Amino acid sequence: MFVRDELAQLVASIRYEALPPAVVHASKRVLLDTLACALRATRSAPAAIARDFAHQLGGNAESTVIGTRSRSSCALATFVNGTLIRYLDNNDYYFGHDSAHPSGNLAPALAVGEKAKRAGADVIAALVAAYELQLRLCDLVAAGGISGGGWHPGTDMQFSSAAVAASLMTDDRQIIANALSIAGSHNNTLAQSQRGHIPSMKATAEATIAKGGVEAALLAAAGLTGPQEIFEGSAGWGKIVARGLDFAALCAPVTERYRMLDTCLKPYAAVAGAIGPIQAAIDLKREHRLTSGAIASVTVKLHAYAAKKAGGDAAKLFPADKETADHSYQYCVAVALLDGACGEAQFTDARIQSSEVRNLIARTQLESDAELTKLFPQSSGGGVKVTTSDGGQFEKTYAYPPGHPRNPLSDAQIERKLKELADGILTPAAVQQVIDEVWKFERCSDIGAFVQLTEAI
Repeated sequence: MFVRDELAQLVASIRYEALPPAVVHASKRVLLDTLACALRATRSAPAAIARDFAHQLGGNAESTVIGTRSRSSCALATFVNGTLIRYLDNNDYYFGHDSAHPSGNLAPALAVGEKAKRAGADVIAALVAAYELQLRLCDLVAAGGISGGGWHPGTDMQFSSAAVAASLMTDDRQIIANALSIAGSHNNTLAQSQRGHIPSMKATAEATIAKGGVEAALLAAAGLTGPQEIFEGSAGWGKIVARGLDFAALCAPVTERYRMLDTCLKPYAAVAGAIGPIQAAIDLKREHRLTSGAIASVTVKLHAYAAKKAGGDAAKLFPADKETADHSYQYCVAVALLDGACGEAQFTDARIQSSEVRNLIARTQLESDAELTKLFPQSSGGGVKVTTSDGGQFEKTYAYPPGHPRNPLSDAQIERKLKELADGILTPAAVQQVIDEVWKFERCSDIGAFVQLTEAI
């Protein structure tokens, strides 16, 4: 068999009935966390653009758009919902040789699950398979990852989204294999959208890739074939994009830990590597009652990769908008130290342009930390050291940031995240109904009715 065929076999072998209870529970935690992120984004500018785009293109009413009762084609619903999921930069993340935001796979899982009239248990299994495939790719590509070659790390989602879509449409492994190879031929994406000043299209990167994965599955189901050697060929993905890929490990059966258990959830809407420093800054503010005038200097401790990448990106030092601010370590730490928080109020235009924040940024530096570097990529930890004007020093570090599997958010914290992010979007009763339905999602018999529970007030 070709690599794509072995991967199709792997995807098809992951069935709900065989999943360990911990993996099923982890999938529900991801579902709850991801819906929280999507709901808060429903009133954002990219969301409005994406919904209008889908409306203008039209198509069969197959799949429900989060936050509404409107339905669109499964491909366009994937695009809109994927944009909602990604907009806040508050959805889950993972680090291997490449990074990932694998919860983007929920968009095609819900859209195709609804179109195909699949049960919640089937969607859970497909989502677990998508996580397994995408995170294996993150781990098994050459050192430096595809991002080191200038590709957007979300490119990996072309395979996982095609897998999740095709596996919900059919049990035919040849169709799944062709979906993988069609998607992998067409949906490789450049990383420039994450460099320098970050444009609003950032929210649509994984969404566009996942839409392409769904379209690849639809084409494969209609009989279109893709290249057999998409991975291992002389001009295949393994050589050209991945720059080396361990095919045997990529295709191996799941024998131990499902990678779904290794994803990290975010308590704050910010670049993944900033979660530890943000929490450290908030802790220091609360413990020592720090004020702007009392802070002489701030050092943000990072692993070497983060320090080097952020230190060479001048556009993120004094960000001009939310998209760039939530990827600025200096900005996120500064507002966390000043406000004791890093939420929606910290990313308004007024706060971003605040002289108080900018003055503190000017007294902030990034520093590579050897111990944190040893832990990366298993953990993207970080910390903060504050020197006060009277010579005092306060320091805190999170080797494993909040939301990491070794420092996990509790179920109650994830529920609270949904309640906070859905505030003003859903009624409290509707929020509680979403929570209740997620915890029993395997028994869901109507995916569309489930998504319609998110209809905004």
